[in-house]
Amino acid sequence: MKILFFVFLLNLNNLFASESKKLQEEFNLIAQNSYKSVVSVRVEKEETARVLEPEFFFGYVIPDEKIYKYKIGGVGSGVIVDERGFVITNFHVISDMDKIKVKVKINEKEEKTYDAEFIGGDRDMDIAIIKIKSKEKFPCLRFSQGETKIGDIVLAIGYPFGFSQTITQGIVSGLNASLKVEGRIYNSLIQTDAAINQGNSGGPLLNLEGEIAGINTAIMSPSGAFSGLGFAISAKEVKAVFDEVIYGKKRQKAWLGVYLLPVSQISNVYNFSIPEGGIINKVVKGSPAYKAGLSRGDVITSIDGKEIKDEKDLYYSIYWKKPGDEVEIEYFNKGNKKNIKLSLGIRPEENEIEKSDNVKYDENEKQIQDMDSFKWKGIKFKKDGENILISSISMDSPLKNYLKTDDIIKGVNNSKIDNLYQLKNALDKINISDGVLFDIVRNDEPLYLSIKINQ
Repeated sequence: MKILFFVFLLNLNNLFASESKKLQEEFNLIAQNSYKSVVSVRVEKEETARVLEPEFFFGYVIPDEKIYKYKIGGVGSGVIVDERGFVITNFHVISDMDKIKVKVKINEKEEKTYDAEFIGGDRDMDIAIIKIKSKEKFPCLRFSQGETKIGDIVLAIGYPFGFSQTITQGIVSGLNASLKVEGRIYNSLIQTDAAINQGNSGGPLLNLEGEIAGINTAIMSPSGAFSGLGFAISAKEVKAVFDEVIYGKKRQKAWLGVYLLPVSQISNVYNFSIPEGGIINKVVKGSPAYKAGLSRGDVITSIDGKEIKDEKDLYYSIYWKKPGDEVEIEYFNKGNKKNIKLSLGIRPEENEIEKSDNVKYDENEKQIQDMDSFKWKGIKFKKDGENILISSISMDSPLKNYLKTDDIIKGVNNSKIDNLYQLKNALDKINISDGVLFDIVRNDEPLYLSIKINQ
């Protein structure tokens, strides 16, 4: 029995050794097949500064303006995805830069630098496509068509801190991660513990097939260096942007049909208590939101359980959904929490979206006694057809820097205004030290204007 057990352990050790050797060979093969396709992206922009320098003549100082030019630059990574020299990188790597250069490894010791140009991309998704200015054919990597799973072994390749090409290994430690970096919101990210640092942005995250599983984009770190939390945009999302820019394969985008403002902008004067969310500033007629009964002034707090605070949250919450997909929306209407399910529509082109009369209001209030005009705090309001507008503002009015002549008044502190009598009653109850929220139309666009002035 002891002999049999010893033989079993010996065979088990041999099996582990064999599998380890096989995995090692896989890593070596991926590194060998990918290093020529992963590039260093260097960018440059020329800035100018105007400086007044004094010049002295016989005791007098004469200022002389001089213009100085200086250059700013940055470095990131990229990956060639087409033999014609199309390179994927992050939008934030090349954004607003004048010159783009790409350094490609010819072999393990030699490199060659090419000029490159911006072709297109998606700023919101942080994906950019650049083209190497050359007629050569380049080694390239393909996008993964399979599903990325938690626990998958992955390799991150790039040029951290501007160093030579580096490869690190880890696993997929999470999926559908959300992150906010420098004002840009990322959703549906792949999370990995493969080491990613500054300069890795735009480089590929590869699976064991040597395919692009994602594009390395950001890290979460209190020190600025890698701390075990790296994030990549999935290959599915990157390929969709690439196909749209290069091959014109425009996908139909889903659409809700509302425009949001953060509640935080007006919370100091809102007349009911709600959690953070996005207040509907506009509902487009004929849109899914319009048909479902959502109205201007409603506050959306979540879509399919994902928190909504502003227009960008809304954009990303439905970015990868298809027209016809059903979503569940949690929102507040006049202080009451509600839930609604609706089917998303097809997003039209901006010039096809109705520009006028696209705001939906509650029509249930009764028309009551009207007035010709009245003044309040140096502002004259008058009736003009169906509208109530500001006809003049005195120079000593405390609101002269906020309201403008020809502003059309639609509501005050979340109460709809149909006539001057209603407006006067509403304004008589207001202390602008506590704050007031005007719902107005300015230059044919609806606008919530939150005003709080200490007197």
